[in-house]
Amino acid sequence: MSFYFKLLSYQGRDVEVVLANGEVIAGVLLSVGFSYVVVQALSVPGYGGTEDVLIRSRVIVYVRVL
Repeated sequence: MSFYFKLLSYQGRDVEVVLANGEVIAGVLLSVGFSYVVVQALSVPGYGGTEDVLIRSRVIVYVRVL
């Protein structure tokens, strides 16, 4: 629960989200829910351009605030 409240304070900031499979998604933290975060990704593996990516919290290893 404290993870959720801590992330809420960083909405709008640049972040790197590290996933359980080792992928890193970098971008702007748009919104935070109890079971997900939404990041406007600067680069998404396998895709081009910016994308809004919904990431389930169970696959997040950690979030680095830049």
